[in-house]
Amino acid sequence: MKSAIKYLSVVFLILGLSAPALAQDNAEQFIQDFGSKALEELTDQSISSDEREKRFRSLLQEGFDLRSISQFIIARHWRSSSEEERKQFIQVFEDYLIQRFLPLFEKYQGETFQTNGIRRDAQNENLSWVKVTFKRQQGDPVNTEWRVRNQDGSFSILDVRAEGASMALTLRDEYASVMNQRGGLSGLIDALRQKLDQGAFRPD
Repeated sequence: MKSAIKYLSVVFLILGLSAPALAQDNAEQFIQDFGSKALEELTDQSISSDEREKRFRSLLQEGFDLRSISQFIIARHWRSSSEEERKQFIQVFEDYLIQRFLPLFEKYQGETFQTNGIRRDAQNENLSWVKVTFKRQQGDPVNTEWRVRNQDGSFSILDVRAEGASMALTLRDEYASVMNQRGGLSGLIDALRQKLDQGAFRPD
């Protein structure tokens, strides 16, 4: 699971950054508006840790299609699992994301990002990749693409590529390894819960 941290770190840092009003497409505007909202709500130093977590969870549920992402990540295990197991995985996956990435917003230091247009999916007109360049205070810029789905004017994030590497594919490979070792989806859920109880996903 460790290699996923690099790419997910980029994902959730970018969520907390504001961007100039350069959007020429609704999917691009969605990413900009969502990032600005995350920045405003999560970097407020006057709120409690519990309130920050509550806001972060709400933003995750609002901006990301966690069910679709979970279905893709779990792959064949999703089809053979019960609805209750699916709900348990989505919940523990959400808890993992919160433990691992919420603390990053407390360390925000004014980094910026800029959208650079979109790339349409040739096979599905409702899918597009929004190009985003993440500019850090130190180090080279990070080029990313955000996969956004449009369902009747309602947008949600399905994946993020950081320097060409897919977040969803990275997690799919890593979780498949855990499920093969731990006896399927229930084993993965137990493994994630154990790590959460230990606080193992908190950033250094």
